[in-house]
Amino acid sequence: MSHPIAKALEDAAQRMGRKLSKDAAKAVGDMYSQVGDGTKKVVKNIQDADGQHAHELINLANKVAKNGGETGKGSRRRMREQAAARDDFNQRTGGRTEYDAELVLDRSKYPESARHIEDAQNGTIWQGDRKRTDMPMPDVLTIDRNGADDNRADSLRGIPTDSPRDRDEYPPAMYQEGGTGASVRYIAAKDNQGSGSAMGSAVRGLPDGTRVKITVR
Repeated sequence: MSHPIAKALEDAAQRMGRKLSKDAAKAVGDMYSQVGDGTKKVVKNIQDADGQHAHELINLANKVAKNGGETGKGSRRRMREQAAARDDFNQRTGGRTEYDAELVLDRSKYPESARHIEDAQNGTIWQGDRKRTDMPMPDVLTIDRNGADDNRADSLRGIPTDSPRDRDEYPPAMYQEGGTGASVRYIAAKDNQGSGSAMGSAVRGLPDGTRVKITVR
């Protein structure tokens, strides 16, 4: 376990006679993937914490690990619990996580949507059936439902419909980062509508401004 925050949590746990789970350690490491002064401050806060504080932080880390944002049954509850745990973690440590919740799309259920997300996040940007290499699209997106209609119009402008295929957008229109310059790829309508419904349902109830990490597994 090499990440400094995960290591600090493990040390605190061992002082209390507890062992931090690997899943919880990974969750904490993912939450604080950026190294810098902010990370050092959080590590110091954890190292200086008393036994009760350490105990609470360990419980929060475990809660985050158990509430991954896989789409499907229970995803809405998991996303809300994950966001609440990250917010609680931030308040207790004085830090700020890179994102508030993680949404995980299952590639086995929505293979075409998954490939498009991975392409866009890796810098392959589609405009219909044409693609180019450009700056990677972000994987952390900010919910902005009020801007969805304008974003959708801007991202789809100039890309004709191609029935029976749908025009899939990344970033999706409901996020602040969508709109002009988004990657738009023709994919099977069933795949696009299924993934869109699953992803939309998972974040329902999270307020505008929530930062959501989009991951494919």
